[in-house]
Amino acid sequence: MPRKPLWISHRGYTKQAVENTRAAFQAAVDRGFSALETDLRLTRDGRLVLVHDPDLTALAGDRRRVQDMTAAELAGLTLRLPENTPFDDRAGAVAEADRKVMFFDDFAAEFAQCRWTLDIKPEAGEATLRALARWADAEAMTYKIIADAKMLTWHPDHEALARKLFPGLQLYARQPECWRAGLAALIGFPGCGGIEVGKTYALTPRVFGLSLFRPEIVRCFHQRGASVIAFLPPAGLVAQRAVAVGFDEILTNHEIETSGGPIR
Repeated sequence: MPRKPLWISHRGYTKQAVENTRAAFQAAVDRGFSALETDLRLTRDGRLVLVHDPDLTALAGDRRRVQDMTAAELAGLTLRLPENTPFDDRAGAVAEADRKVMFFDDFAAEFAQCRWTLDIKPEAGEATLRALARWADAEAMTYKIIADAKMLTWHPDHEALARKLFPGLQLYARQPECWRAGLAALIGFPGCGGIEVGKTYALTPRVFGLSLFRPEIVRCFHQRGASVIAFLPPAGLVAQRAVAVGFDEILTNHEIETSGGPIR
């Protein structure tokens, strides 16, 4: 029997709410998710905020960079659902209070019972990591981050700093590492993939038309002491395939796919 994977909600459940907002994360928790993925950036005045893009052009029509804005300026914006969202909000079904950016200290307080996947955006990655460490120290939450969070960084220097600030922190492999390891496993030479013990590698459903969601590929990582996360598989059979072949984690924009009820 395959192990039960950890299902992680990507920026919250966004079929009914704006990504990275309180409403999106609460909707995910209501659907059985015990792990939440979000993006960390730093405001001009040093507050950690949950925003994916460098600016809020897509979500608020505001082209200013997040790192150039104050927390108060960000809090004053009303977000909108992107044009490609599957949820139609033209009737204003999403309340204005649910269309506000969320700050990390609020997220940590309201969703402390969840596991966190923290994507440290690269534009001000060092400053963001140091601000996170200061917050964790002040709030006695360093252990929470080490024990119940995983982190993705986009630059080797940021990864090294994360390890220094949070000794024992669980890390996701960066994108080039994932490509190298996945391709090496696919062609049958996993020893050439540089797979590191303790890291988690993201695999997409297919590469060059070939499936990566295969038990022999997952075994390549497990035999080397690493774990694998299915990166945004489509709902339905593809997500079920990730479960069947033994993925450790599944990052999804959809609901939990299981015949046995929610996995907590």
